[in-house]
Amino acid sequence: MKKLKFICITAFLINSLIHFDLLAQKRDNPIDQMLANSHPGANHAQLDQLTGTWNFQDSKLVFVKGTLVRKPMYDGRFYMVEIIGGKLQLPVADGKMKEDRYQSLQIEGYDNVKSKFITISLNNHIGSDIQYQLGIYDANKKTFTYDWDSEMIKGEVKHNRRIITLIDGSHYTESFYELKSGQYINIRTLLYSKSE
Repeated sequence: MKKLKFICITAFLINSLIHFDLLAQKRDNPIDQMLANSHPGANHAQLDQLTGTWNFQDSKLVFVKGTLVRKPMYDGRFYMVEIIGGKLQLPVADGKMKEDRYQSLQIEGYDNVKSKFITISLNNHIGSDIQYQLGIYDANKKTFTYDWDSEMIKGEVKHNRRIITLIDGSHYTESFYELKSGQYINIRTLLYSKSE
């Protein structure tokens, strides 16, 4: 009987060690860690409240207006944003200009590893760069705040900030700032109304 008890206890301990070792291997497996960090979560859901079609208008310049469409991608892991504004002069090949509508494409998301919101942005008007903006969300103020640097003229780096303020389910504002003499100065505010 003692021998049987000893064998059972030994078998249980060996089984437990194997089980714990397999769990440790799974936890330490880089692929499993990367997959675990890829799931959308509560922060992605914050972005989801901005999905839909929105009409925007500059708070001061009546000719700055257009439509923004934000759609979820990959089951809410990312969001694609398409912006179409009014007509203006756009740079094209051979140093020429042509009149066409302002357009911008953005990809938004939340980086679980960096614990930051991310926006990648490009447009057909000014700049040949691709903006990479990092941001945070303040639940008390209902604001997303993004920061990034831009260099549209060689050697002139500008520090930029963009603040999205949620008003209600059908309205928000987007304010753009540049750092000048140690202070962020507002250069544009857009007012958004949901159209669907």
